[in-house]
Amino acid sequence: MDMKTQTHMQSRQQTAKSQKKSQKKQQKKPRRTNAQQRVDTMLGQAYARRRLAVPKRDKDRRAFQRRLKTGEVVMPYKGMYIAAAKWESLPYAQRITWALRTVCHTHPGWVLCGPSAAGALGFTTTIKLQRYVHIAVPKRSQAGRHGYVIAHFYKDMPAVKTVDGMRVTAEMDTMMDCGRMLDFEHAMVVCCTGLRLSGLPQHRLREYARGRKRISGIPRARYVAEHADPACENGGEATALAAILEVGACRPRMQATFVSPLSGGEIRADFLWERDDGSLVVGELDGRQKYVDPSMMGQGDSIDVILREKDRETQLNMLRVDVVRFQMEHVRDRGQLRQRLQAAGVPFEPVRRRSPFSGFRCKAY
Repeated sequence: MDMKTQTHMQSRQQTAKSQKKSQKKQQKKPRRTNAQQRVDTMLGQAYARRRLAVPKRDKDRRAFQRRLKTGEVVMPYKGMYIAAAKWESLPYAQRITWALRTVCHTHPGWVLCGPSAAGALGFTTTIKLQRYVHIAVPKRSQAGRHGYVIAHFYKDMPAVKTVDGMRVTAEMDTMMDCGRMLDFEHAMVVCCTGLRLSGLPQHRLREYARGRKRISGIPRARYVAEHADPACENGGEATALAAILEVGACRPRMQATFVSPLSGGEIRADFLWERDDGSLVVGELDGRQKYVDPSMMGQGDSIDVILREKDRETQLNMLRVDVVRFQMEHVRDRGQLRQRLQAAGVPFEPVRRRSPFSGFRCKAY
């Protein structure tokens, strides 16, 4: 072996050794500090209990605050933490219950009311309604806003039940309070969903609201109780129903059924109106979820969902039933919704009575 070849082989061996050392350095995990280990342990223990982590010691709080600054964790309520990735992975309903369960564990004497009780009971999955934690208190001196908590004074404390580790006002009081505290749209979602999930009949809510007197916002609660409909299958339909009533259209019949002229099967309509001449018009809310959520597609994909919708509309037309379709963007824009309903011949109230929500500004979120 000549000198040149030997030198070349030595060079290759040194390069190989250097690459192995470099790979070992890359594979070697950075050493976790005691603070990092404690944070990870607290997060893991909290997740096992479906709660957020609440550090007790100052050094642990500082460790969480450092992670908060880097975006590794988020803080839904003051002093309560969860990894950002974990938070994003949770559905809205679980984000609400995890946070509220943590609050109730930290303050076992508290009773959730209003929007917070609605979130705990599953009557709403709207995150923005949970900006504050609403609790019921028996003394007027305790009422008011305290940081992220809004305490509501009750002369007579409402019935309380425990749901999944959370003490909350009972279903009827929760719906009643949301009718008083929230704007019409969100109050309708809570009450329609509450009636459906609890199985309570609509007339019970109306009677309960009529029996309450000398309570702030009671006219709004009675108005919601009068219009809430358990036939609304989801929050989108309840939101649309609220918008339909706000633009002055007559109250529709929810989830009306027809017999298919082709198969003899059942066809359900979201909203149904009868015109003065006896003809019918169906309103259909087109939400994005049924076109993108695999669990709502049945057998097939989004194209199959669209084709089924078209076939369903065709069968309604065969029955001489007109169909007007609208989307959530039309529901949000009351002018567009009114224009569509009027163009479709949906009957409107001849004289609109003033809504108790006119001029009302919700301060609950």
